[in-house]
Amino acid sequence: MHELLLVLLGFFIGCIPPWFARKRRLKTHWCALRAEMEQCKDKAETLLRDNVQAPLYRLPLICYQVSFPILLSDGALEEQDAFTLGRFYSQVQDINRGLDNAAEMYKAGDLVKVNVEYRRNCLKATALFQSEGETPALYPAAKKIVDAKILLPWYKYSKMA
Repeated sequence: MHELLLVLLGFFIGCIPPWFARKRRLKTHWCALRAEMEQCKDKAETLLRDNVQAPLYRLPLICYQVSFPILLSDGALEEQDAFTLGRFYSQVQDINRGLDNAAEMYKAGDLVKVNVEYRRNCLKATALFQSEGETPALYPAAKKIVDAKILLPWYKYSKMA
């Protein structure tokens, strides 16, 4: 019986490092998403402020493409959180697609279409910060989720890795 208790104790002690590693890994992904969201916010504000119709920059998506699937597969997101973050990054992708379109039209010399695309991009960038009817603004809602996940205490990550 004594040996069985020692085996069980060894098993539980062996589970502790992966448990803390999971917490650290998830927090790192959340922090990376928050940093990327801040960059998206800054670039969207620059688009609205600077009146450059076909800028060279794009809003970053790398952390979303890497971290979001990991957070989903690890069960670190609830359905509503995934929906809110997905809406934010979908808008970011739409803005990037619009910036690509504006750049192509600029290269083709069609300044009328560049201006139309720029106005569309500004509307999309504005939607990141302003509510539309009962739909909350995308950036504050997504940032609230990410901030809450980062602030979770270590014992809230109870699922084993």
